[in-house]
Amino acid sequence: MARIKALAEYLLKLTEFLDQEVSKGFDLNDMGQLMKFLHALQLQAQALIDMAQRAAALMGEPTQSYAEAGAALARRGVFSPEDLRLYRAVVGFRNVLVHGYTSADMLRISQILAGREYRKLADLALKILEAAGDP
Repeated sequence: MARIKALAEYLLKLTEFLDQEVSKGFDLNDMGQLMKFLHALQLQAQALIDMAQRAAALMGEPTQSYAEAGAALARRGVFSPEDLRLYRAVVGFRNVLVHGYTSADMLRISQILAGREYRKLADLALKILEAAGDP
């Protein structure tokens, strides 16, 4: 639980950071800004994925993949079907950032930032934290 809580706190700090930086405006054509935002989004996604894997294991469903962790949390009632769709999208997004970074969709990243869609990850993190309980 302590690790899940630490990851949740980190994810929430990243969300606050993104809020602060997005409120200043952004230009993804600027390499420095692009790297800043991509890195923060990647860290946020990875923290959520790590939380999901740890929580699934604590709930008796250790998983072999990131996607399986989300499915396990859905089976346990932690994630709604909509939450699971979002989680799967986060896993895919993280994989693109890590492995296919040259093919990252800048328009989509701009939409995520402008619409502050990254905040949804904080909501999922809090659901995981609440469900994980104190072992």
